[in-house]
Amino acid sequence: MPSQSNKNKLNVRRKNTFKLIKSLFQFVVISLLAVLLIRTLFITERYETLSSDTMVNEEGFLAISYFGVDRSGSTQHVSKEQLEKQLTVLKEQGFETISQQQILEYYHEGKLLPEKALYLSFEDGRTDSSIFSQSLLEELNYKATMYTYANKFEERDTKFLKPNDLKTMMRSGYWELGTNGYQLSYINTFNENGESLGELDNIPIPDHPDIEYYNHYLMDYLRDEYMIPKETRREMEERILNQYNKMHESYTEHFNEIPNAYAIMHANSMYNNMDQSVESNNEKMITDNFSLHFNRDLTSFNGPKTDIYNLNRLQVAPWWSTNHLLMKIQEDYDWGIQFENGDESIANLWSINGGVGEFVGEKIILTSQPEKEVVATLKEVLPESYRISMNLEGNVMGEQTFYLSNDNKELKFSLEQNKLYIYQRKSDKEEVLFETDLSGIKWNQDDYAFNKAMVYTYEDTQQGSRVDDDEYPVTLQNNRQIVLDVNEQEITVEIDGKNMMQIDWINEEGLTQFAVGGKIVDLNTQHQQNTDTIYDSVVNMLQITSEDDIIYQVIPPVEKKLKRDIKYKTDEIIDFFIEYL
Repeated sequence: MPSQSNKNKLNVRRKNTFKLIKSLFQFVVISLLAVLLIRTLFITERYETLSSDTMVNEEGFLAISYFGVDRSGSTQHVSKEQLEKQLTVLKEQGFETISQQQILEYYHEGKLLPEKALYLSFEDGRTDSSIFSQSLLEELNYKATMYTYANKFEERDTKFLKPNDLKTMMRSGYWELGTNGYQLSYINTFNENGESLGELDNIPIPDHPDIEYYNHYLMDYLRDEYMIPKETRREMEERILNQYNKMHESYTEHFNEIPNAYAIMHANSMYNNMDQSVESNNEKMITDNFSLHFNRDLTSFNGPKTDIYNLNRLQVAPWWSTNHLLMKIQEDYDWGIQFENGDESIANLWSINGGVGEFVGEKIILTSQPEKEVVATLKEVLPESYRISMNLEGNVMGEQTFYLSNDNKELKFSLEQNKLYIYQRKSDKEEVLFETDLSGIKWNQDDYAFNKAMVYTYEDTQQGSRVDDDEYPVTLQNNRQIVLDVNEQEITVEIDGKNMMQIDWINEEGLTQFAVGGKIVDLNTQHQQNTDTIYDSVVNMLQITSEDDIIYQVIPPVEKKLKRDIKYKTDEIIDFFIEYL
């Protein structure tokens, strides 16, 4: 038996070994990030200007914006892989990026644009957005605007680009400079207990869980705990003027000029619900200082009659599929969009109504048309007895469905706002057979994105938390494992390993059809932002078997699955060290 002294030596040796391994791994990660950063800041490629022969469009242009980009994606930022897929699809369909100058010449001189013109931008001036998009811009020969906050130039926070970084990016021709303003700070803030928190500068997360109500600092008067203005109109004007002056001074100091393009935070407030005196003051500052103003973020199209100081740019939500983005673009203007089908051999096994489907590996991603339900029906008829297993991963705040139907009746199974409903339709009459709450889903309160462009009163602030008990964040996805055991007598429904119920089922001739689908549902409140008319129903790992026969199953090659699993684990580890180093 080893002595206590030997035990201590072994523990010390083990700890030192662990420290060495940890240090080596950190060194590798830091080196990798350094290479990525150097690759971004020392750009060798140069943007190639499009030929004048391609300028044939007088109808208008598409504008889309990404809040941020990171390695693996989050509720706030799209993943590098997601960005690459979306922009590559737009390039394949003929979209070419345009500059700020081209927009000015389009409105002021009537100059033509590319047939499918795209104004691309990234907001907040984040370093990771630059790192993870630079190589893609080079590959596609795309130009983008990086919107920044002027106060970040003087801070030591490496998450945000500094003037020298931005100058290098701009010299390459792939980047232009824009501004979101001087700083991101908030006024008239209240917590869920109705207590005033006053003015808060540089909140790390805009929808911080301790804050229930707030205005952006340019959006309103400073108000007291009863929401009564505590500054005169002249004081408000001087305060806002001071912020624009500080922004002007910062950009002039570092870049010798202020950017042409401005995107005020928060979007959609101006010309919508802002106090008129505050609005007119902002309007004067904007027209005096800028040539373009992207004020709105819910639609993508800008035509010849769009106000150059009230332009649209569609902010892409991180949970949108590629077809979801394409559907939004097509809804705004008829660009003749071609949607993504994925694996055609699998897609041909299904018929789709009310939307489009992308079949990628083990996933079926069904995207609805606006305000419609998308339904994909398996063409092959099912036998008398079979088992269906699948994972449903569409957003919780929607209606994700699957159907069984034969000559006798149709059953509709619906996951809606974390509840299960089973409906029976017979002779055009529909009745609820079963409904129940599903087990709770863990989520972070930071995921609950409040509507930022809103007007509220003192009475509103005293209503308590805006988080509705019946609502989940619009960012939250299902992860439900579904198993249906079907025979000629009954159906057994199992969710997440729990037997939910048995349903009588007559299936004598074995003529059952199976379908999956989904649609958006109206929220009970307007407190959440990013409400949508389009829904992505995501079905993963679908398998249909009958005894020993496989009716439907998609199995990726072993090497592809292994590569995917390794990438997932590697990304997880690297993201951890990026966050905590």
